[in-house]
Amino acid sequence: MYNGNKILRFTAKFASPKPEDVLRRFVFNFYLWDDCMSIHEPPQRNLGIITGKFLEKGVHLNQKTGRLFEPRDCLPGNIVQCLNHEFEMLEMDEYTRKYLSDASSAGFMNYDLPSVLEKLREAMRQQGPTVKEIFRKFDKDHNGVITIEEMKEACQKFALQMTDYEVTAIMRHFDTRQDGQISYNEFCDVLLEQDYPATAKYSKVNDDRKLHQTADTDYSARTQAKTLQRSEVEKIRRAAREITDAFSKKAGLTHKLMKEFSAMTHQKTVTVEMVHAALLRLGLAFDLDDIERTVLFLMPGVDPAAIPYFEFLQAVNCSYHDLAATR
Repeated sequence: MYNGNKILRFTAKFASPKPEDVLRRFVFNFYLWDDCMSIHEPPQRNLGIITGKFLEKGVHLNQKTGRLFEPRDCLPGNIVQCLNHEFEMLEMDEYTRKYLSDASSAGFMNYDLPSVLEKLREAMRQQGPTVKEIFRKFDKDHNGVITIEEMKEACQKFALQMTDYEVTAIMRHFDTRQDGQISYNEFCDVLLEQDYPATAKYSKVNDDRKLHQTADTDYSARTQAKTLQRSEVEKIRRAAREITDAFSKKAGLTHKLMKEFSAMTHQKTVTVEMVHAALLRLGLAFDLDDIERTVLFLMPGVDPAAIPYFEFLQAVNCSYHDLAATR
C-alpha cells in the first residue's frame, strides 16, 4: 500500500560487451509494490539495433547472488546477471537516489512491518495444527531455538522478500529476551497472544509491545554471534557422535589405541595430533578439528596439547549412548 506506483529506475550497460554492443544502454525498472523488475532499451540515433522491451516485467533472479533482485543489487558500480547477461550498473534517477537515501537513514526498511508480521503469523498458523509443529518446521536443525538464518529462510518460504534489517526487526519482536535467538516459549508468546484473548489478563505477554522499525547494530551482532555459536555446537555434536560411534562399532579399538599411545610416548598424556595419527594408523580418518572438538566436549578444560589418554578413552566409551540418538 505504501509503495503503490513507486518505481526505482537505474541505467546499465553490458559488463563485457561485444564491439557492436559497447554503446547500448539499458534502464532497469524496479517496482516496489510487488518486487517485480523489467528492463527496456531506450532508442538511440544511428545505433543500428532495434530497441524497446528487453525483459518482461516479472520476479527475476539475480544470478550473481542467487537471490531475487533487490533495490540494493542495482546500485551504481554493482555487477548483476539476469538470463545469462551480465550488466554493470551505471546511474540512477533523482527520485531513486532520494528514495534510497531516505531508506538507508531509516535502516532500508521498505515494508509496512506490522502488516508483514501479521501475514507471517497467519501463514505460520496454516503450517500445522499446533504451535509445536510450526516451531519444529522453523527450527531446521532441531536445536530448540530459531536463529536469524532460519528466520530468513522462513520469510523466503512465505514469499516475503525482505532485507536483513527487516528480518532482524521481526526477530526482535519475537525475541523478548533480546539475546539474538528465539526460544520455544518466546515463539509461543508472540504467535498465541491473539489466539486466546480471553486469557490475556493471566498472561505475562505485553500486548502493547511495538515492532522495532529502526536498525539496531548491537542486536544484529548478537544474532550473528548466536548463529555462529549454534553452528559450532552442531559441528561439535556431529564430530563427537561420529567418533564415539566408530569406537562402538570397531571391536578392540580402545586396546589398540592404548598400544599406539604407549609406542608414541612414555608419558600419560598425548596431543590432538597424536590422537589423529593413531586413529589413522588404525584405519579411521577423522578431521583434526573434529578430534579437538570431541576432546574438548568430553573433557572440558583439558589442554589439547596434554590429553590424559586413559581418561579420554574412558570418556569416549561412556559417552556413546548419550550421543547415539539425535534429540
